[in-house]
Amino acid sequence: MKIQNPAVPFGSTVVIIGANGYIGAETCDKFLEAGYRVRGTVRNVEEHRAWMYELFDKKYAGKFELMQVVDFEAEGAFDEAFKGAAVVVYVSTPTIFDPEPTKVVDPVVNGTINTLKAAAQAEIILDTYNHEDIRKARQEPTLPTAERALTVYGASRAAGELAFWAWVKNNHPPFVANCVVPDGNFGRVLNAEKTNRTSVGMLKRVLAGNWSETMNLAWIINVEDTALLMVAAATLPSIANERIFAYYKQATWNELRLRVRLLYPDRSDLVVGPDSDIVGRDLSNANELVQRAEEVLKELGRPGFTSVDDTLRDFVDTCCT
Repeated sequence: MKIQNPAVPFGSTVVIIGANGYIGAETCDKFLEAGYRVRGTVRNVEEHRAWMYELFDKKYAGKFELMQVVDFEAEGAFDEAFKGAAVVVYVSTPTIFDPEPTKVVDPVVNGTINTLKAAAQAEIILDTYNHEDIRKARQEPTLPTAERALTVYGASRAAGELAFWAWVKNNHPPFVANCVVPDGNFGRVLNAEKTNRTSVGMLKRVLAGNWSETMNLAWIINVEDTALLMVAAATLPSIANERIFAYYKQATWNELRLRVRLLYPDRSDLVVGPDSDIVGRDLSNANELVQRAEEVLKELGRPGFTSVDDTLRDFVDTCCT
């Protein structure tokens, strides 16, 4: 990774909210690799202390610490975590699957605003949205189905980002604000035991022919590329008040199942069960967004995106041995 003239000096403290998540852990690793100190927040330090310190202390001794933040909506929840920090990265909203939007959308929005207020008080100095899921969450019946819960979760992600940009516009905070917008993240798994409610957890179920609790797939990207885009959004002077889309290739679940079969012809255990009966695919055009993300990766010294085949190999090597 190459960062020339960083907007944030190397050695500064970066707070990663949700450090234990799939993308969160990868983002911690990439900031540490870049030369920063990382303070990760989790809801339960004791649950994650052992594996996270073991993972990062081997390579970055003394550069990583965990801090507990239980309730994102509580007043002053992030005050201690943000002390002395130069960067705050809100990697992912809480993964809550519930058909009732007040239990999912509202906490995500309130938690997002709370982190922005805390960042502003800590003096950290440094327009396509999923409106359809928001509409469905607010207007359609609250049914106890997996499809409804996934729709409400999608709505919470979109509403959280809309609230983020509205707050930034109205409050003129003393820091640069950027968003990295991901879709399907796959690749290596730093902690294979905690993947159930992640995109790789969905891929594991899909390969097994289990189509429960699975969102439709549109765009995919290697999780390490997404983490690098997080680092770029926080450190490159060329990115300011921008949405960077962590999109690479369009794909369907059935296409990923087929690709794994072709990559591992001798591993009949990897892909079993029926293909999805959904044969349609996402037809959105995001060519300019993909090109912009690739430009950012190249600015970090990378040749571009990690290929789909290499991404699937990383997944199998770390999650399916």
